[in-house]
Amino acid sequence: MTDDAATAERTGTEVVSRALLAMRNPSDRLLLAAFFFSLLCLDYLPIVFGGQAFPTIELIAFFAIASTLRRLAGDAVLSTADYALLGLAGLALAHPWRHMGGLVLTLVGLSFCPRRDARLAAIGQLSLGLACVDVWGPVLQAGIEEFLLPFETSLAFLILSHLGDFALIGNAISGGSGHTIVVEASCSAFLNVVATTLLWLSFLKIQGQAARRRQWTVLLLGVTWVVLINTVRLNLCAWSMESYLFWHEGAGVTILEWLLLGGLLALFYFGLDDEERPRIR
Repeated sequence: MTDDAATAERTGTEVVSRALLAMRNPSDRLLLAAFFFSLLCLDYLPIVFGGQAFPTIELIAFFAIASTLRRLAGDAVLSTADYALLGLAGLALAHPWRHMGGLVLTLVGLSFCPRRDARLAAIGQLSLGLACVDVWGPVLQAGIEEFLLPFETSLAFLILSHLGDFALIGNAISGGSGHTIVVEASCSAFLNVVATTLLWLSFLKIQGQAARRRQWTVLLLGVTWVVLINTVRLNLCAWSMESYLFWHEGAGVTILEWLLLGGLLALFYFGLDDEERPRIR
């Protein structure tokens, strides 16, 4: 046997030995990684391959969780109750209900958020953020849309009222040509604001930053960007039937989606990183 073959064999043996040792006595980091990887595979990868809207922000949040888990190293941060919670949560993920993952993330998030260990608290915050995007954001929107939709319609009408003969009727905008749009829940910026907050939180955790005045200001700018893009979209849809078909049904949808996401990614990447502040390790 050559020296290279012997070295490769020793390396392979060491890898297998470490893997067996890890399975016999798994670290807290490995247990948490296995739980979140299972959640990713069961709840989010089917969306990726199922032809639905690509969950870009959710996948970035999972990357933030992975970055935080990396900082755990071999530290023991979980209690016996945590092991029981993760075990029950893992079993619950096998249930076919679409939002079971959101409920599981809620329980895990509420359990981890109050912890003194900043890394475990960060995992809890990201878990709650994912749960809000999946479950609690839509629930809250359904509860307030009676007031929210007319308000968002009014924002769009403020601009249109200076550009032509438009009329505001509740959550509908009517033009002089007879073209009318009705702003429904799917047209609201609310869920995008919830997702933007999760994206902001994910960048904070990836960069190891704490939320201070600078970071909150960047979040406010991000929310403003979301509301501005949505208001412009409503204006374009209300302008004419041809404009509506392009910006609501055609290529305009993709243009605005990339403009929205690209602006947020650039804002959070460059705006949140404060080199003068100590990072959370």
